[in-house]
Amino acid sequence: MNIEIISNITQKYFESTSDNVVGVGYGHKSIDNKLTDEKSIVFTVNKKLPLNEVPETDLIPKTISLSGETFTTDVIEATIKFHQSCPPDFYNWATIPPQNRDKIRPLVGGLSTTNFTSASAYTSTLGFIAVDALTNSLVGVSCAHSFAENSSIIASEQNPTGTTSNILNNFIVQPNEQSNYGMQNAVGLVKRFYPLTITGTNYVDVALTTLNQSDIDLNTSYQQLGMTGWTAPLTFATTQEINGLISSKANLFSSGRTTGPKGEGEMKLRMFSTMTTLSVETTSQGQPVNLTFANCLGFIASATTTPQGDLCPYPIAEGDSGSALVADINGIRKIVGLVFAGAEQSGQTIYAYATRIDEIESAVVISPWTGQTVSYSNTGATQTNLEIGLSPNIITAPNNNIYWLAGTLKS
Repeated sequence: MNIEIISNITQKYFESTSDNVVGVGYGHKSIDNKLTDEKSIVFTVNKKLPLNEVPETDLIPKTISLSGETFTTDVIEATIKFHQSCPPDFYNWATIPPQNRDKIRPLVGGLSTTNFTSASAYTSTLGFIAVDALTNSLVGVSCAHSFAENSSIIASEQNPTGTTSNILNNFIVQPNEQSNYGMQNAVGLVKRFYPLTITGTNYVDVALTTLNQSDIDLNTSYQQLGMTGWTAPLTFATTQEINGLISSKANLFSSGRTTGPKGEGEMKLRMFSTMTTLSVETTSQGQPVNLTFANCLGFIASATTTPQGDLCPYPIAEGDSGSALVADINGIRKIVGLVFAGAEQSGQTIYAYATRIDEIESAVVISPWTGQTVSYSNTGATQTNLEIGLSPNIITAPNNNIYWLAGTLKS
């Protein structure tokens, strides 16, 4: 199956169907809230309606043919949102806070973090530690909507004369919990993020923070907290490996601030869809907005105590944004994506979504860190590149340096 064709088809149906359709992807069909092995084009809608209430022009076809292969369609009801804050319920994490919320040094992936300077009321997750390939320095990786207060820069698109807040010299702390709160937990400064567009299509949601050398251990900091079954460095999956996740049925793993480590214990994670185009509800500068994302990975939770295929709530919960999504690919665990959103049914998160690591790798120019010696941008010496003005675009300067938006200033 041609992956590019499927990706184009999911985006086409997302753009051409009604506003009630908030996601279209290629994945597994679910029947009676059980995930099956049947391949399907999956439509996510805000609300399922009786057929007699759906205009003929908005009807979703029962089958879709691609390159000589015919797929059934599936329709699920959910609301898709970013997941940056606090939890409801799934097994023990709701009553017994996971270690991810503690102060952990040396740093590893999966820890509670926040932009303390601009967004101290929120929590998210430091997904993993990587190498900034432009400076050969270590960086922490999380979501733009977690580390940059106004990552979608609505003023630049709707109010050119407005002023947005600037993330230059904004401190990242680990953790930012009630019992362990404050600047004494600073681990770095927001270095750069890839701007989110409100009017176009997004493929990544990613931001980088500098890291202090004193908070890193060359022998352990590449690990994920709570994943005892794999302590070796995590490389990045290739495009081909990510494209094959639905067919390979790879076991998935993730460690997040709110729900802790998942995949090795009772809570199992399974790929639900790939090449998914979806609309995410959020706010930007206090304004409600919907952001379109494409080529996303969807996954669900199951458990050893439930019948095979049953969908369990909370593969992620609020605060897990920025978590690394890891897959076992032919016996080797690799990072395949960065968790950024979830879809709710009746107040519970059932579906989770991640942007792809190959897209992230090229967007912010990072490479895997496997314990090799690198340099550092210690707190107080940020290397943030600042573009003055209100443009959300990445620019190439005359000297061929690449500059990312690091917040905006009124011009």
